[in-house]
Amino acid sequence: MATSDRRAAALRGLPESYALGLRLRDEGTPEAVIADRLGVEPEALGPLLAVAEAKLATILGESG
Repeated sequence: MATSDRRAAALRGLPESYALGLRLRDEGTPEAVIADRLGVEPEALGPLLAVAEAKLATILGESG
């Protein structure tokens, strides 16, 4: 499976807010817009995305 396919599959295994945040960031969406879409304060976005990345890495590690 190609790396992008593995990442897409792993994103589907995350809670929706984490997956959406990472997808929007990957698309180049401004952080203020991502925070608004997720319903979080802009200051909370960095930690939320860090947790999302850690969960994604765990899923990718388990499947790879």
